[in-house]
Amino acid sequence: MSDKKSIEIEAENLERLSVKLIQDKNWEALEKMLAPGCQFVSSQGSCDKESAMRLMKEMHLGPVQFKDFKVTQADDNLIVSFWIAALEYRDGKELSPEFSPRLSVWKKLDTQWKCIAYADLIAS
Repeated sequence: MSDKKSIEIEAENLERLSVKLIQDKNWEALEKMLAPGCQFVSSQGSCDKESAMRLMKEMHLGPVQFKDFKVTQADDNLIVSFWIAALEYRDGKELSPEFSPRLSVWKKLDTQWKCIAYADLIAS
């Protein structure tokens, strides 16, 4: 398997795992995937890791579908864009179940990939 293909598979697996951890409410494991300085941005604005963890804990994430993964590698960083459709509730309201784009940046720290930036581009 080519290096490019293995990096694409690894990046897709990171995204699928992080979503599964949210669905399973496995906050400890999810927090370990996030770099201390990780920044999140959504239609609500931007926030740091602690604020993002608080928001994710309030979220109720149902079934999820992914499509159109694109992965590029820049040195020890992975830039991953993809589309996700999820049955998601925030503040008691169901968000659009349509596909919406996401973008994440992962950095290799020691031997582990850590998310350093995440953009949730769902229209609220």
